[in-house]
Amino acid sequence: MEEMVFFNLGNAIASKFDPKELMREAQVVKDNRKPLGKLVIVEDKTSGQHVLFELADQEVKSKETKSFVVKQVID
Repeated sequence: MEEMVFFNLGNAIASKFDPKELMREAQVVKDNRKPLGKLVIVEDKTSGQHVLFELADQEVKSKETKSFVVKQVID
């Protein structure tokens, strides 16, 4: 079952159409972050683009947010 989450695109750390490339980007970001928080890779179902966010940046649904489907959570 897909889980929908809402983020403001302005909070995105990175975005790519290739999920493998975005995973490599997430590993670099994770290695350089202090304090370490959970990262999440989500997919925009309308464009097929994958976006990397800090999980703590998740927001409640509003006109400023967009819904995404969770693909992977990185601890």
